[in-house]
Amino acid sequence: MAKQPLTVTVITDTHYYSKKLGTDGKAYEKGNSKSQLLLERAEEVLKAAFEQIKKDNRTDIVLLSGDTTSNGDFDSHKEFIEMLRDLKKSGKRVFVLTATHDFKDDGKTYAYRNDEKVDIPAARREDLYDMYREFGPDQADSVHRQSMSYSVKLQDGYRLLAINDDRNLSGKSGVSDDCFEWIRSEVEKARANGEFVLAMTHHPLIAPSPIYGLIGKNDMFGDFDVRREQFADLGMQFMLTGHTHIHSIDKITSKRGNTFYTIATASPIGYPGTIRTVTVDDDGKSVKTTTDFITEEPDFEMQGDMQEYLKNQLAGMVKDMVKAAAGDTETFANMVTSISIKKKVVYKFGWLIKPVAKLLNKLTIGTVAKWTKKETGLKKEDYADIKNDSVVDFIIDMVLNLYGGENLYNPDQPQYKIAMGLISILDSILSVLHIDLKKLLKVDSLYDFAEPLIHNRGINAYETELPIMPFYDEGEQGEVAEEEKPEHTIKSKKGLPIIIISVLLLIILLIPLALVLLVGFIINQIKYGKKIKIDE
Repeated sequence: MAKQPLTVTVITDTHYYSKKLGTDGKAYEKGNSKSQLLLERAEEVLKAAFEQIKKDNRTDIVLLSGDTTSNGDFDSHKEFIEMLRDLKKSGKRVFVLTATHDFKDDGKTYAYRNDEKVDIPAARREDLYDMYREFGPDQADSVHRQSMSYSVKLQDGYRLLAINDDRNLSGKSGVSDDCFEWIRSEVEKARANGEFVLAMTHHPLIAPSPIYGLIGKNDMFGDFDVRREQFADLGMQFMLTGHTHIHSIDKITSKRGNTFYTIATASPIGYPGTIRTVTVDDDGKSVKTTTDFITEEPDFEMQGDMQEYLKNQLAGMVKDMVKAAAGDTETFANMVTSISIKKKVVYKFGWLIKPVAKLLNKLTIGTVAKWTKKETGLKKEDYADIKNDSVVDFIIDMVLNLYGGENLYNPDQPQYKIAMGLISILDSILSVLHIDLKKLLKVDSLYDFAEPLIHNRGINAYETELPIMPFYDEGEQGEVAEEEKPEHTIKSKKGLPIIIISVLLLIILLIPLALVLLVGFIINQIKYGKKIKIDE
């Protein structure tokens, strides 16, 4: 009997936040200022998303790959579990992983009472198995108890491997060697039985962008560069992930020639507010993904649709962050933790960040266009409509592009040309100085680093068909595809003259500049010296 196609609904990073934790007051506003997520409306948004899933008759399988709650408090867990049970009552089969936001090692988290932040009890990791066992482990054919991973048959010919990566016995995300051997055994059994393996975990094994690979390296799956090779060579081609809140699809090819895809889904309570559907064809040739926005009306008033509302939340956060960088170091330090930057980095370099941010807040597209005239070949009339647009607004668009996995700007647009023209100038300077970006940023040039933030040349994150590639067992060798790199269409020769002029100015202004920098450094040390020493 031929197996039927498999279709699943995928959500992740629900970050449910109980209103009992507090949604107003100075302490809440300070804590939530750094959030890309709509925490105070999490209940309403998730109820709308779940109602939409209930009405979706394409599948009865729902997968959730971690961070069910915002900070692991018991009220949030209790309320969200009731929502999951309600989803099950509608006829859906729900399979859940928990992750790092769902527990606290010391059993303490926080809530907001009036204008204060107070400690409250939180779930410990050992509590989670029993709390969520009805959503996967109780239906499983095999459970790796220490990691809380499980293997379950979804339907004839298809197996879900739910890999909990919140611990690997070394204090970081990933899986232990023992858990990996369990994974190997489960995949080998599945292959022997002719089952297609669909896996899910929480942390990414492929950085969705070069910038994430830099600032979010510690938020990757533990030993990701090794484990993804191993997973690929086991024959596990498709991994559903979360954590980044970025909607993306990426792939690598192992040294043996095996393909490994990661399908990351954005949080439903953050921009772009998505629900993903994944379908495995019955012919075994491809996996198709489609994306739905949350269209069900939530139980609160808002201007525009849900996507627009979430977009404004994220855009407002970025604008506030750039504003804080120019004037309020403490607020900025608190906010950047949301993008995996440690507070102490800001305290250490805030005195340098502040003047750059002040310039950035005043900068317009037209000014940058004048700087890059030779690189872009653009005339004034080519960018007349956008010359007064703020560079900060363009940066916001880049952030939206990153989270949304979209193409807001294409290479034929003036915004793209101007941005890449500026990057080309910077690359020219670095080239003259013989600075090896490969060591610093893991890319050959700033062009490679910045271009994906402006224009997605990779796999369409929203709707695509991914071919199921041949599997090469040990002793076999498949073709290893070369990494595709963007074509550098804009090249600058300004590096050498800029350096010569800068050196001359430095010589002339050396003493006053040194005094300014010294004073700034001393003031910064006096003000934030204690906080710099704290490794958060």
